[in-house]
Amino acid sequence: MRVGIASVHTPGIYGGAEFLVDGLIEAVRAAGHSVHKISVPFYFEPMDAAAKTMDQCLATDFLPYGGGQIDRMICLKFPAYMIRHPDKRVWLLHQHRSAYDLYGTPYGWLPGKKDTDALRSRIIAEDNQSLAGGTPGSARAVYTIAERVCARLRQYNGIESKALYHPPADFEAFRCERALPYIFVPSRLEGLKRQDLMLKALAACRSPIQAIFAGTGSMRKHLEAMAEGLGLAERVRFVGAVSREEMLSLYAHATAVFFGPLDEDYGYVTLEAMLSSKPVVTCTDSGGPLEFVRDGETGMITTPEPEAIAEALETLTGNAAKAAELGRNGYARYQSMDITWSHVVDTLLADIPDLPTRAAGKLP
Repeated sequence: MRVGIASVHTPGIYGGAEFLVDGLIEAVRAAGHSVHKISVPFYFEPMDAAAKTMDQCLATDFLPYGGGQIDRMICLKFPAYMIRHPDKRVWLLHQHRSAYDLYGTPYGWLPGKKDTDALRSRIIAEDNQSLAGGTPGSARAVYTIAERVCARLRQYNGIESKALYHPPADFEAFRCERALPYIFVPSRLEGLKRQDLMLKALAACRSPIQAIFAGTGSMRKHLEAMAEGLGLAERVRFVGAVSREEMLSLYAHATAVFFGPLDEDYGYVTLEAMLSSKPVVTCTDSGGPLEFVRDGETGMITTPEPEAIAEALETLTGNAAKAAELGRNGYARYQSMDITWSHVVDTLLADIPDLPTRAAGKLP
C-alpha cells in the first residue's frame, strides 16, 4: 500500500512531534508499505502565520486525482489534517491550543482582539469541516495520541475519536538499576512543564531531598535563579541537554520521577519512567500522565501545590521498598497496554468504517 503521512514542522525544532512522525514512517515501512512524507513548514509567530499554513494545506487537494499516488493518507498535526484526500485518517497530536483550551490564558491568545477572534473562529470552523467527516476529503476516521486530546476534541468541536498510544523513542533500551537518592525531572524547561512547582515542593520538604533537572528551554535561567533564591543550590542540579545514554542512566538510577505539567497532551516522560520501573509523581491537572499513573499503585497523584507534592516526594524517598514496588507496578501496567508501533499501524491502516462524528455548531 502507498501511504501518505502529513504533518507540519518548525525549522530548527526537533521534539516529540518530530519523533512521532519519524517513528510512524519507520513502522509503516517495516509493515511492508511505501511512504510518501508531506511536511509543511509552520511558524508560531506572527500570529497570522497559522492562517497562511492553513491556506497551504487546504490548497493541497488530492480529490481531483482520486488520491493520486497515495492510497491512504494519515494526517497528524494542525493544520496538516486539512489536506483533502478520499481516504484520510487523522491521528491527532493536538489542535492549535492557543485557539482552544489555552485561549484566554497566559499561555494562549487573549480574547477581545478583532484579528485574533476572527482567526480563532476560522480555525474552529475549518477543524469541524476537516475532522467531523461526511464531506469529500474530510477524515474517515479520527484517532488521537491520548484520551486527553479526545476529551478536548469532544468538548470544543463535538467530535468523537479514539486514543491510540505509541511507545517513546528507544523504548527497548530503558532499564532499572539501583536507586540513588534523587528525584529525576526530565522535560523542556518551559512554563507549561511547571518545573517551578517542583522547586517550591523541594523547598517545602522537611528532609533535604535532591533533584536532577534534565532538558533545555527558555525558563532555565529563571529556574536556576529560583533554586538559588529558595536555598536549593546544594540539592538541585540542572544538567541541560544530555545524551540518550545519560538520559537512560538518570532514569535507571532515580528513586522516582516528577512530571507535573499543566494539561499535557500525552507525555513521554511518564512512559519512560514506567519502562524504567520508577514511580511517577504527577498532578491532578496534568492531563496525559493521568491516563497511566494510578495513585498509590504506579505512582502518586497530588494537587498542584508545593506542600502536597513535597509530601509525596518524602513518602517515596523515605520508603525505598514502597518506591520500588510502585515502579514495578508501573512497568507491568505499561506492558499490559499494547503500546506498540505495530498496533498503531494496524489500527490506522485497517479497513474500518468511519468513526461516529458530528460537527458542533457553536463556538466554545
